[in-house]
Amino acid sequence: MINLIESRFKLIRKIPFLLYLFKKLTKSNVGFSSIELITVIGVCSILGIIALPRFLEVIQKAEKVIAANSILNIKIECESNNSLGRELTFTPSKLIGYEFDNEESNNCIGNENFSLVSIIPEDLKKQPSFFYNFTSGEISCIYEGSEASDFPECKKVPLSEREKQRCGDIGDWSEAQKFLQAGHAYLDRDNDGEACEALGRKSNRPENGEIIIKDCYDGDTCTSSEGEKIRLACIDTPEIKGKRAKPNEAIAAKNFLNEMIKGEKVSIRRVTEDKYGRTVGELSLNGENLQQLLVQEGHAEIYKKYSKPCDWAS
Repeated sequence: MINLIESRFKLIRKIPFLLYLFKKLTKSNVGFSSIELITVIGVCSILGIIALPRFLEVIQKAEKVIAANSILNIKIECESNNSLGRELTFTPSKLIGYEFDNEESNNCIGNENFSLVSIIPEDLKKQPSFFYNFTSGEISCIYEGSEASDFPECKKVPLSEREKQRCGDIGDWSEAQKFLQAGHAYLDRDNDGEACEALGRKSNRPENGEIIIKDCYDGDTCTSSEGEKIRLACIDTPEIKGKRAKPNEAIAAKNFLNEMIKGEKVSIRRVTEDKYGRTVGELSLNGENLQQLLVQEGHAEIYKKYSKPCDWAS
């Protein structure tokens, strides 16, 4: 930090000289010579190259500290509200270089799909993501492709060869997901967010059954009256928010699905679980395949990468 301050001080001392030189040259009748012009540009470029990386480091550190303090304040507020019998919500704070990834929800237990309060950086490689689990009271942090030390330090910890895992030795998909979230990115060979996809998923629920739909969060995600989160198999609908968001189309798909099945008893064929612990399954109402209907009505597309479990989608 002392070296950074010294370099900044030296840079500040040189700025008046550069401005004076530039002003003198612009007022001169002679004008710029090639040597003078190259000298000024060269000095400015060198100073910028030296100072900019250190300046960016300070900015990144400040962003990380603000995000870490924010997730800690959320934990304190949520646990205080819980002890006082108040509504389990938190007050979002202003972030720099980060954003809340809770689908516009400020619920302490996360949104309808994920049971975590998440603060995600713009630069996933250099900055950690922060997560608060209200149920366990834990705050965790991860880097994309690397492990991280415990909160609040949250320093990037490169994986050594000795620490690497093999899918065959792990044996269970949910355990493999935990290793992936801890930084073992090599377990996700196709970079789709799922580790060791060939491994089986453990589930206590039967493959086929009937459920009552409480609500559909978007065009391909619903929640049952018993709290089971269901990702409709083999299809993909527009996102409400995010970099590739199409809010109008997404809301139309959500409304279409809710109008059909909200509060209704539907049949379900459970296929697997996804990386978020949601049930991936096919829903049917009175014998009609809802996934296929969404595609036919233009509200969804076939998710070709994951379409094998559905005969109608192949």
